[in-house]
Amino acid sequence: MFFIFGFNKKPVEKINRQIRRNGFDVNAVITVYKKYFELFFIPLIPLGKAYSIYIPHTDEYFEQGAFSKMPPELLEVCREAGRTV
Repeated sequence: MFFIFGFNKKPVEKINRQIRRNGFDVNAVITVYKKYFELFFIPLIPLGKAYSIYIPHTDEYFEQGAFSKMPPELLEVCREAGRTV
């Protein structure tokens, strides 16, 4: 089946940040995505930002989405990093 419209998110930037997690200063990789409404694979309407964070020290991955929850303190770190994008 061929869809002529839909929702998509595209990665905009990857940011390396040092955060405090479980009493240690660890490096984190934050990815900022922009969500779009698409028509014929052309992004038309921007719908906002979404974030994901990966902490290699503890091998933790969190993503902001409908079916996953990101801890509030990490979401605030992601939003702060996303303000520059």
